[in-house]
Amino acid sequence: MKKLSLDDYRKLRRLVYRGARPLEFMQWKCAFEGGNPEDTLDVLACYQNEDGGFGHALEANCWNPNSSPYITSFAISIIDGLFGLHYTFADRNHPVLQGILKYLASGEYATETGWLGMSDIPTNNDYSHAPWFHYDPMKEPDMTDPKNIVGFILKYGENDSELYQKALRIEKTLPKDKPLPDLSGYDSTEFICWEPMPTDIVDSPDNPLYPEYKDLVEAELDGIVDRLHTIQELPVPGVDDSPVKFPLDNRQIISCYPSTCGFFIMQIEILKKFDRLDFQIPIQTK
Repeated sequence: MKKLSLDDYRKLRRLVYRGARPLEFMQWKCAFEGGNPEDTLDVLACYQNEDGGFGHALEANCWNPNSSPYITSFAISIIDGLFGLHYTFADRNHPVLQGILKYLASGEYATETGWLGMSDIPTNNDYSHAPWFHYDPMKEPDMTDPKNIVGFILKYGENDSELYQKALRIEKTLPKDKPLPDLSGYDSTEFICWEPMPTDIVDSPDNPLYPEYKDLVEAELDGIVDRLHTIQELPVPGVDDSPVKFPLDNRQIISCYPSTCGFFIMQIEILKKFDRLDFQIPIQTK
């Protein structure tokens, strides 16, 4: 069984410490080195606007500083990663949490059934952005997946608020079982961040689907270990490490380095769940 070595971890740590934003740096500290999740939340707050929503290239593919539901949903995903999907942050009145609720309650870029998606924000076109963030008024709306927004509202919102009632209505329409992605073309030697992975289906060895997908999952884990072992510098997603190339300007290329640090964190966390680390977490750095 292949495992990530401590030497490889330290190599990746140096790359993250050199190339990450404070946000990914604090996420790394929290995930692997005993950092405080609330410190990461303080950094996340710097991407929050006065209306409570998030922008400012929090998602590196879009430099629009203005708030949008999709980028706010991205922030919610970070909060869920810090505190756990099934854990309620003790300070429900924390300004970051209350700001998100205020923004979602404002109705901006909202419909009766959810919130508009990444390519539905006209001001995206005024700033550097990847093609999938480009606004085209002739295109059908690209709705944000409401699952984590709804979960956030039901976890932190006031039960008697209109926003909470909307979340309850949307929750009833969500499929109970997540559709399984098609893995017929999966190649464990490649990592393409937008393509489905076996661990998207089987998130831990305790998952009841693990026996069915075991061979694919173990191949993915071997592939992660191999790739992280060979990396010597931060690759730029879509430029250095993907068969699909996208036209990126200089600002996007620079901002993709933090994204890569985020992928490192995600992949090491996957290895941790499946006991594929040849060392113990948290790491003692001194």
